[in-house]
Amino acid sequence: GNPLTHTVLRGAINKHGQSIPNYHYEDLVRLISMYQERDLQNSAIIIDANHANSNKQYKEQIRIVREVLHSRKVSSEIAEYVKGFMIESYIEEGSQKVTDRVYGKSITDPCIGWEDSEKLIYTIADNV
Repeated sequence: GNPLTHTVLRGAINKHGQSIPNYHYEDLVRLISMYQERDLQNSAIIIDANHANSNKQYKEQIRIVREVLHSRKVSSEIAEYVKGFMIESYIEEGSQKVTDRVYGKSITDPCIGWEDSEKLIYTIADNV
């Protein structure tokens, strides 16, 4: 495999359709251990704060990012490996049908809006 690797943690969906998040402290420690066992170079973790990690509840992205930032704060190893976040963000909060034609509102996945995005970016900046 590729020794220069990264992982995007976006959660999973089990056979019953339930979301299984994988951004918690224990998940990060487990992944870091797997990286270390394989002696991979330049390993990195990106957290997808939406999708199965949020059970597709887009407003949960804010809490998830804050939780991961806390994990980075209490563990220097987690801080070393977690390099970023994927966040569903747009001008207007939520989503719409393509026929609704609301300017600045997603026509795909629901997103946090501009104000929440701005606050979250500043929170991330203050904690890295």
